Amino acid sequence: MSSLPYPVSYDIDTQAELSDERYEHALKELSLSDVLATVDDVVAQIPNPHDHPLYALVAHCLPYGTTKSRGKRPSVSELVGASHELLIDAAMTRSVEETLTDFSAWEDEPWKSTRQ
Repeated sequence: MSSLPYPVSYDIDTQAELSDERYEHALKELSLSDVLATVDDVVAQIPNPHDHPLYALVAHCLPYGTTKSRGKRPSVSELVGASHELLIDAAMTRSVEETLTDFSAWEDEPWKSTRQ
């Protein structure tokens, strides 16, 4: 058995930490308009109308009316909100990944911690 001390820093994955820091920084830098534009882009690329996140709501409102015309919120509104939340999450992820693949965004590395 060796009496050499086991270096604690040996178990630290600095590349994973840097990657996590970059991801968190890119996520914090997202603007509302960027995410909305990405959501619009994702929705515009949906080829099948049945897959559109508003499909169920429009299909319900056409025969039964809207909140404005009936005075009652359609029962599918919660479903629509859930489908849009998935789109928002996908748009945020896509925007962050696009930022992370743009190496020029990381040249100065202002996000980098002082750890070495």
